[in-house]
Amino acid sequence: MTEANQSDFIQSNVWVFYRIAKESFESMKNDISSGRRPKPNGEPGWIITYDPEQKGYKAALVVIVFSGMFLEALLHLLIVSRKGIGTFKSYDSKKYEEKLRLLDCTDESILSLCENYRQVRREIVHEKAHLDKTTIRFAQKEAESAITMITRIADFFKLKLG
Repeated sequence: MTEANQSDFIQSNVWVFYRIAKESFESMKNDISSGRRPKPNGEPGWIITYDPEQKGYKAALVVIVFSGMFLEALLHLLIVSRKGIGTFKSYDSKKYEEKLRLLDCTDESILSLCENYRQVRREIVHEKAHLDKTTIRFAQKEAESAITMITRIADFFKLKLG
């Protein structure tokens, strides 16, 4: 066994962020399922129970935010390891899509997911309630899209999920 070079060791929370997003997504789905039951007498449809604590909504917000934290950390690690720290510094403030293209990701469906995610994340993290009136978003739907995005990116780069 060889000793690791101290400069080769990188401490990152990238997989912690990934697990938080995935676990919160499962929690969100459980909250949705537990808050609905079939209508009585075989009628079509569901009875949705009001959740005064908004557990599913809160879990969806956690999914969205931690998906972004995962994506930022992952892109940093990949760009630095494949292109160097100097290249990363010049790409640090660029859009997710540009960073992915730098890493040879040309899958338009992934790039489209990232573009949508970037807009959603900005609206949530930098809420401007009086300005964000043109689109109504559903947090649970956006959380599902965020999970799809990070899963597709991990698959694209053939990452062993931590």
